Amino acid sequence: MFKNLMIYRVGPDWPTSAEQLEAALAREPFAECSPTQQKSTGWVPPRGEAHGALVEAIDGQWIARFAIETKAVPGDAVRRKVQEAAAQIEKTSGRKPGKKELRDLRDDALLALLPQAFPRRGELAVWLNPRERWLALDAGSQGKADEVIASLVRVAGQGFAIGLLQTARSPQAAMAGWLAAESADELPGAFHVERECELKGSGDEPAVVKFTRHDLATDEVRKHVAEGKLPTKLALGWQGRVGFVLTQALQLKKIAFQEGVFEEGAATTKDERFDADAALATGELSALVADLIDALGGEAEATAATAQATAATGADGPPF
Repeated sequence: MFKNLMIYRVGPDWPTSAEQLEAALAREPFAECSPTQQKSTGWVPPRGEAHGALVEAIDGQWIARFAIETKAVPGDAVRRKVQEAAAQIEKTSGRKPGKKELRDLRDDALLALLPQAFPRRGELAVWLNPRERWLALDAGSQGKADEVIASLVRVAGQGFAIGLLQTARSPQAAMAGWLAAESADELPGAFHVERECELKGSGDEPAVVKFTRHDLATDEVRKHVAEGKLPTKLALGWQGRVGFVLTQALQLKKIAFQEGVFEEGAATTKDERFDADAALATGELSALVADLIDALGGEAEATAATAQATAATGADGPPF
């Protein structure tokens, strides 16, 4: 269910029920791009059923799903159409179009070509832990995460407080310490280092060293760290149950549940399977995140993200 996690801390103004959140998300449902629209975003039923609920409450956790649809026109096609229109203007009027006119021609060409473009849609899972007040996004890039936060700000209003989860010890400093350790006893008890990492030096043209399917408990790796190359990514395992890659920005990527975690149970229908998978995934990841926070020295004060999202969208919607 989750391949990536970006984790946020939400404020005390968080909705007190899944029904409140449902009502808020319903203000911005997803609709497909119109013929001349380049991008459309909004909330869709997480079970994938038409007209289904936008928020599912499962085992005390709230699950939602956000959709992003884009239509892209090849730049060459736009340029050719602009060149054709500019050539026609020059032929009929004897003058070359100016810069402003060329911009208008480009806008016209884009609008003319957009109806022919195929839309591409991506969806990402949104997990809300109301007890811990965590918001976790299954986003592989910051840009997609920003789209979700911006939508929440639009539907929730200026009072919606949210910030990136911060830890007392930076993930990069912790990862460097784990790689430099001479003994596995120096690693946090719940985690073990796997066989993938990326180290990056400093300066204008920093050296980058990547290890894949490689033993990291070696003098070679420790030497790189001692020389000042810091880890930007490190593959870790948790309790023999979940594998993932931790980044310097405290993002979890390539999440993989180990064999046996999702054992076939009594679930026989699609809905039962969805409920079982959501309960298992959020249960495992809740414990993993708690252990990770402990391994990084505990939680520090969050960095506010709402203001940036509000500024980017000009949002000033109604409160929950």
